[in-house]
Amino acid sequence: MKGSLQDQLLNAGLIQKQKAKNIKTAKKKAAKNGQADNEAAELAAKARQEEQSKSQELNAQRKYEAEQKAIQAQIRQMIEMNSIKPLSDKATEAGELVYNFTDNNKIKSLEVSAENHKLISRGIIAIARLQDAGNLSYHLIPADAARKISQRDSSSIVLLNQFTEQDSEVKTDDPYAAYEVPDDLMW
Repeated sequence: MKGSLQDQLLNAGLIQKQKAKNIKTAKKKAAKNGQADNEAAELAAKARQEEQSKSQELNAQRKYEAEQKAIQAQIRQMIEMNSIKPLSDKATEAGELVYNFTDNNKIKSLEVSAENHKLISRGIIAIARLQDAGNLSYHLIPADAARKISQRDSSSIVLLNQFTEQDSEVKTDDPYAAYEVPDDLMW
């Protein structure tokens, strides 16, 4: 009694030949459907994976935008807290000077006191840009605060002069050291 169970049943006359063929075709169809189910499962897994990666990218982008908003809020707060009045209450009209600087390749000017003018030139005070709802304003802030702001966003600092000790020393061999620069040449 060798052979498959189906062959043995056919030989014994217990099942008909047509029924045996139907069973074979049903088995083949079931095997094919199993493969189709596997392919559908693979496609569904791929779709889930793609959706998950898109979701992760969107979350990363939202997180980056939130961080940028937080940084801008910090910069705004630092500028507002450290802002120095460009003109002191004691300054007379004769003591007021116009400090010219460039911002985005455009020359801008800011009225400052003579003392603030010197401090800006020496790098002790910096000029920062603050944009509120479309309004652009410039503020004088201490150089230390400007450096901290510059670490977060360098585009917010318009002017920060670097001052070294060599600048403060007057060279003895400079023939023009005794002459002062006229007011109309100040920047």
